[in-house]
Amino acid sequence: MTYQYQLLFLGDVGNAACEAIKGRFFEKILEMGLQEDAFIEITAANFATAYQNKQPTFVYYFGKQDYNDQDVDKLEVLMNNGDAIIPVYFHPDAFCDEIPKIAWKMNGKMYAAEKLDAFVNYALEALRLMRENRKLFISYRRSDSTVVANQLFDALVRCNYDVFLDTYSINAAKNFQEELHHRLSDCDILIQLYTKDFKTSPWCMEEITAANQKQIGVIEIVWPGIKLDIHNHLCEPVLLTRDSFDKDYNDHKAVLTDETIKEISKKVESVRARNMAARQDSLVGEFIKEAQKVGRQLVQEYKYLVERLSNGEVNVFIPAVGVPQSYDCYESLRFKDLLNNPNTHIHLIYDDLRIKRRWIDHLDWLNKTLEVQTIKKNVFSQWLQNK
Repeated sequence: MTYQYQLLFLGDVGNAACEAIKGRFFEKILEMGLQEDAFIEITAANFATAYQNKQPTFVYYFGKQDYNDQDVDKLEVLMNNGDAIIPVYFHPDAFCDEIPKIAWKMNGKMYAAEKLDAFVNYALEALRLMRENRKLFISYRRSDSTVVANQLFDALVRCNYDVFLDTYSINAAKNFQEELHHRLSDCDILIQLYTKDFKTSPWCMEEITAANQKQIGVIEIVWPGIKLDIHNHLCEPVLLTRDSFDKDYNDHKAVLTDETIKEISKKVESVRARNMAARQDSLVGEFIKEAQKVGRQLVQEYKYLVERLSNGEVNVFIPAVGVPQSYDCYESLRFKDLLNNPNTHIHLIYDDLRIKRRWIDHLDWLNKTLEVQTIKKNVFSQWLQNK
């Protein structure tokens, strides 16, 4: 199955703002080097047949004066699935007149034509399509496939990915395994160039195990003549043939054909979409589940969870898929301005599995010095009970 990014337009889709946002969105993804067929456009008309719960989703709901119950049934489904939704309204102080009551707890945006790119960026950021959020890890043996690795590096950078090249010629060192797991934890996709001697490396299965634990997609690009074994069932294979190369594949200067590069790029985008949704659901879903156990009410916004307390304070929980950075903490402070409430407390939630111990210690230290706090997945329950 090919997975796609779902872009939903609901409510008053006949509004000129809907067409403007839609047109600019698809212009922008082409400017960024993304493939248009990686996206599917969904409206109320094709919702029943096109919408898939397990694919990354962003929803624009366009309000209308005195007609604020349109597509409420679809909104309810999307909210229950935890999808990112932004209510768009058009007149000052008219949010509740234009937007369905079911979405009144959400932070809506009043449309302004001069802020068109900002409205497009809401979707790009929520779907993690900016280059800094699209990280790939290419694993290969330098003696076997350097030329192809470099070719893939260039091709995937053009597709707006931040690509890291591993090399199996690195000498094993005391902390190499920890470093490997840490780097993988910050990636969406692990690509392994499965040449003849690739699996003789002690790191081959270790990488796959680490990636599966973190719900990171694994793509194996399998050279001709390689016999697959049981570990390949944990991966998405791309089976190369002699025709996949511009010359004899045994020639270390051989490169992949343009058609093969396109096939691999499509596979990468599909696997990224599938696993990105799974990682986000796992992190956010676990936090919501633990919150519900102790009677805490969270509202899913387009990029974060929000909890409004009876004393007027607001907790914002921002999912950090991958390895949280100090910069993430700094950037998260802008959510205070977004909610326009001085009593807003910002938290980053993240999965600490396979992240370097000293990195987690660093984040714990930042909690003592920064306004933004981080919460590890393995203490969700404890934190929610005690705060």
